[in-house]
Amino acid sequence: MALRLCLNSTFPSAIYWGRDLHLLYNDAWSPIPAERHPDALGKRGADVWPDIWSVVGPQFEGVLDTGQGFAAYDQMLPMQRGGRTTETFWNYSITPIVDETGAVAGIFNQGNETTGVIVAARMREEEKERLRDLFAQAPGAIAVLRGPKHEFYIANDAYFELSGRGRDILGREITEALPEVVEQGFVALLDNVYHSGEPFIGNNVSIELVRQGVRQTRIVDFIYHPTRDLEGHIDGIFVQATDVTERSRAEMALQDLNATLEQRVVAEVSERMRAEEQLRQAHKMDAIGQLTGGIAHDFNNMLAVVIGALNLMQRRLAKGDTDVTRYIDAATDGANRASQLTQRLLAFSRQQPLNPSSIDANKLVASMTDLLSRTLGEHIQIQTVLGAGLWRTFADQVQLESAIINLAVNARDAMPDGGKLTIETANGSVDAAYGLQHGLAPGQYVMICVTDTGDGMDAQTMALAFDPFFTTKEVGKGTGLGLSQVFGFVRQSGGHVKLYSEVGHGTTVKIYLPRFYGAEEVAAPEVVNVARDGSLAETILVVEDDPRVRVFSTEALRELGYSVLSAVNGPDALRQIDAGAKIDLLFTDMVMPEMNGRQLAELALARLPALKVVFTTGYAPNAAVHNGVLEPNMIYLHKPFTLDQLAEKIRAALDT
Repeated sequence: MALRLCLNSTFPSAIYWGRDLHLLYNDAWSPIPAERHPDALGKRGADVWPDIWSVVGPQFEGVLDTGQGFAAYDQMLPMQRGGRTTETFWNYSITPIVDETGAVAGIFNQGNETTGVIVAARMREEEKERLRDLFAQAPGAIAVLRGPKHEFYIANDAYFELSGRGRDILGREITEALPEVVEQGFVALLDNVYHSGEPFIGNNVSIELVRQGVRQTRIVDFIYHPTRDLEGHIDGIFVQATDVTERSRAEMALQDLNATLEQRVVAEVSERMRAEEQLRQAHKMDAIGQLTGGIAHDFNNMLAVVIGALNLMQRRLAKGDTDVTRYIDAATDGANRASQLTQRLLAFSRQQPLNPSSIDANKLVASMTDLLSRTLGEHIQIQTVLGAGLWRTFADQVQLESAIINLAVNARDAMPDGGKLTIETANGSVDAAYGLQHGLAPGQYVMICVTDTGDGMDAQTMALAFDPFFTTKEVGKGTGLGLSQVFGFVRQSGGHVKLYSEVGHGTTVKIYLPRFYGAEEVAAPEVVNVARDGSLAETILVVEDDPRVRVFSTEALRELGYSVLSAVNGPDALRQIDAGAKIDLLFTDMVMPEMNGRQLAELALARLPALKVVFTTGYAPNAAVHNGVLEPNMIYLHKPFTLDQLAEKIRAALDT
């Protein structure tokens, strides 16, 4: 009867028969043994379920022994499935089957698996716990209010900290939990959000809260957002708030600082500019002191020779002794040395007039080798490394030769026991970044490099190497103007000088001169002008603002046989021309007040197109000479000059 009931039931049912509990079950129960089906039919229960028998075996034995049924709900059974032990959960009942004698003949078993329900419940609980943890750990203050009275349902620690309240506010309405916010309008805002369904966002809002018994003002950013139930009805409000009090105070302090920033910046910049100007002035005075000291020292030495020689000559002549040639030579030598010193100073200051031309640096260096060998001596080995395909440059050849000689002589002095001097040429380029750093136009350059194997220089010496009158040589062994002259000439030519040196490893000086893109000049045959005296038929107008120089120039020209007129400045000269004076040549100073020599020449030539012009000066600014560069065919005589030099220049101009 029981077996028929089991087999015909649509509900999962099984019978464990006899004391050995042999298993019989219907088709609805077959999914329970799963992979054990159909082998499980007829087998002992302990053999079918060895994995869970430690749990269910005693339950079955209890029913057999007592005749009392047993029921289990969500019973965990560690069941073997797919080769591994899995926690499963079951609701089941075991009921005794009694025979005619009243003895228990077997057990009737029904049940269903609840594993899915239990696992889902566990996952929901774990998710809730995770959300609770996230809620509690959220950096902002968070709370959920329920119902139209805004009862605190949940809140995190940050909310308790901000509000100054504890967990006892949970379950209480906001008007009771935080009564101080009512009068500030926050409850009215909550009512509006709850009834309208529209969220509210507040930024930098001031709120007064009673915290630890003290009423405090805090600045907050907050959001009120309605929450809805499963049917979509509003059932509460989600509150999120951030305490921005410190940030707001910092912003206000920054605004206060910004209000006076311009004034403070102006004051700071002004103070810094004053300090920098004082430093520049100190450096300037130091440089001027060094420069003037050096000039005074050298000029005084030269003037001592000139004045001493002239005094001795006066004394000898007064005694009737005409043998004064050596004194004349000494005075002339002193004056020439003074002239050379001024030339070097002008080169350093980049104020000397230049006569540039297209130069092949390879040919120039090669042509100087013999001269350098004789100048430097046999103990210096000279090597030239001339770059192939070298570009041409545009510079004053005489000044470039002088620069190379200066560098070579400095190198020789750095190698008293002998050494090697290498002169190298190459093409090079300067990029925009390097050019900006050194005040140099980016582009292509011709490089002339002079390297020695001498003593080298330390960093302090290198920093002063180009300063005028700075020298490391013994007193009387150098003027300190060699490198400064090189630097001035190269910079005036649009180039750059780079110095490399290390103590004990020699020195390298690199000269960079701009590449010349014009056509190669054809050298004209050199014409040797033989100076000859003039005639009274040739009239020269001397224009000079310095009366002593004007007297010397007019007397010198008369000595040479010319008719001479003189003017104290440009306007005076133009008045004489306009008065009809017959003039063949204008001999004018470059630097004069009111009108410089160049301006005078232009106005004079407009009146007398056939007029010849010779310029003279000891210093020619850019206004008189274009950026320190003489124009082609411009005749220029540098002060001081000798009578022979004057005669040659005047004759060359008149014969042109």
